[in-house]
Amino acid sequence: MSSASRSPTTTGNRPQTLRAPTDTLLRAQLVTALGDGSFYVTFAVYLSHAGHLSPAQIGAVLTIAWGTGFLFTHPIGALGDRVGLRRVTTLLSVGTASALVMLATVRGAWLVAAACVAYAIAQSGAGATRQALLVSLVPPAELLAVRARIQTTVNAGIGVGAAVGGLALLTGSDLVYRVVLLGDAALFVVSAILLRRLPSASRRQPREGWGWDAPRDIPYVVTAALNAVMHLYMPMLGVLLPLYLTSRTAAPDWIVAGIFVANAVGVVGWQRRAARRVTTLGEATRAIRLAGVLLCAACLLFWGGAAATGPYAASGVVLAAVALQVAAEVRLAAGSWAVGFELADRTRPGQWQGVYASGIPLARAVGPAALTGLVMLWSGPGWLLLGLGFLAAGLAATLVVGWAARHRPFPGIA
Repeated sequence: MSSASRSPTTTGNRPQTLRAPTDTLLRAQLVTALGDGSFYVTFAVYLSHAGHLSPAQIGAVLTIAWGTGFLFTHPIGALGDRVGLRRVTTLLSVGTASALVMLATVRGAWLVAAACVAYAIAQSGAGATRQALLVSLVPPAELLAVRARIQTTVNAGIGVGAAVGGLALLTGSDLVYRVVLLGDAALFVVSAILLRRLPSASRRQPREGWGWDAPRDIPYVVTAALNAVMHLYMPMLGVLLPLYLTSRTAAPDWIVAGIFVANAVGVVGWQRRAARRVTTLGEATRAIRLAGVLLCAACLLFWGGAAATGPYAASGVVLAAVALQVAAEVRLAAGSWAVGFELADRTRPGQWQGVYASGIPLARAVGPAALTGLVMLWSGPGWLLLGLGFLAAGLAATLVVGWAARHRPFPGIA
């Protein structure tokens, strides 16, 4: 998938030797997505009701947890290169399950916070090692197609899980919330069992030594930092919008659930199509640029939602903005995957994907406080600045990716 030549993202009939590992990885992630969906919906309420944490304490816990996850993402990826990506990913699934059990059973703010930190570390590391597993199991020409297939399946699973979490919220019972967390833990154990079926060896043997070369690949690190800025859309969607829509617009409260449903449906319907359009680095940077433009436009529409009079008008503006956000998300995903895969050293996938994947927990750590402070305290100008930040990061991607492609610290990859 070089910028000079086009490589196909799909093949007509994949051999069984390739299909079996990728399907196993897909099933393992689908299982955890079902649990993640219920977790996302009930987590904050559980911390408030059963954990007895204030909103400020919840924000602090999330910042500390995902900030710690960011620090551990690359070391965990490097460990995967050293001792085996399948082994580390399996252990991280077990670690996530253990953190969820701890979260469901412990009492006291400090123990709850410790469980959240353990969960964030395991999830952040798994984000890197799962990407690295793809690199080690899938030929380069098929990476984007397989990654898009997984993303589509994961979003469908999260949607189903979110519906289960919504039913739990209707009960308002701390016991039911704990059952949801324990059910999520059980699903991660199932995922660990499925991961054990993957091949123990990758197609290419990693180089010897622990290796901390990826953090010294400055162009790649800058690319990962821009990716983190673009992924601020995640806390925008999950944290900022529920607060903003219910307090600053005339839209009914059900619109919060509506934006999550619209997002899940949009990603399921468009992600694979968007990935098929990205087969070169040039197409990847165009997709990221367009994502920046669309996210900027979405921010302006969210700002406009506060000016709309009446619930129907406000809902219409908000849903139009969500449509732009989804269109940006699927293009950003396709472009970001292409850049992260293409510019990395495939002989050490855990290390390079660890650096690139660290942008997600960084966005989750910084985003909630930064975005709510920017928009909830500064309203319209805050939305404008956020939109311009997305636009600038999307435009800068072209220059930074070109710089990274010209200065790879390792031989070119096929």
